Amino acid sequence: MRSALVSVCLVLTVQALCLGENWPHWRGPSMNGVASDRPVPVTWSAAENITWKLALPDFSGSTPIVWDDRIFLNVADGTELYLVCVIRDAGTVLWKAHLGTGNAKVRKQNMSSPSPVTDGTGVWVMTGTGVLKAFDFSGKEIWARDLQKEYGPFGLNWGYASSPLLHKDHLYVEVLHGMKTDDPSYVLSIDKRAGKTRWKVERPTDAVSESPDAYTTPAILRYDNREEIVVSGGDYVTGHDAGTGAELWRAGGLNPAKNRSYRVVASPTVVGGMIYVPSRVRPLVAFRAGGQ
Repeated sequence: MRSALVSVCLVLTVQALCLGENWPHWRGPSMNGVASDRPVPVTWSAAENITWKLALPDFSGSTPIVWDDRIFLNVADGTELYLVCVIRDAGTVLWKAHLGTGNAKVRKQNMSSPSPVTDGTGVWVMTGTGVLKAFDFSGKEIWARDLQKEYGPFGLNWGYASSPLLHKDHLYVEVLHGMKTDDPSYVLSIDKRAGKTRWKVERPTDAVSESPDAYTTPAILRYDNREEIVVSGGDYVTGHDAGTGAELWRAGGLNPAKNRSYRVVASPTVVGGMIYVPSRVRPLVAFRAGGQ
């Protein structure tokens, strides 16, 4: 039943994008969740607005991404994890690339939760086990890394689920944790072609217990010819210089009661020079670009 539910969601995404707009990131071409193409279907059932169905081996929290005639999926199958390429118009699997082993269910998710990203020539995908890989459109592996082996085990209570942010020639990856580790949280910038670390910065917090954990994805903020990486979680939202990783500003207010279990799941959204930052439940906090 779970496979059927995932397949229906995949088909709806295909319908919404069939007018020509690529969907290279889990939040779309503008990274804000908005589809500019019109019209798009707003209702569906087992038969309505369905072009095809593709059974998947297990459930997943990741989002399909689309470029021209290709759909890319982060898929779990037993203990194994795969990047799957599907032909958009036919719903058939073109190729499947192995990402690694060690898939496990952690309450409401498994290790396939991070969504892939693409620039139209390459595809990058992270797993909840810490494996980060790059592929070309034919399914050939370009490079691979294992962040847990390099920087220590992830210490999130419910498993790692953040997706990488692709911007220009760089991948931005956050690891915000603390419930099951004393290691510091950090943010990485990785060269998308070579797979080498450009910078790595620690992201300190005074959040306690489970509140340091976050399952968010970084966002890109552009204003006044500047580019910043916005990261939320651990009771704070921070802005980092895209070129160096240096923390430029920090704001609180996400956990005003200092709840020990205030993990943040929903990611920040950047629109029109404003940064909208959800917390676990409330509040929703808005910030204007230009903070120091």
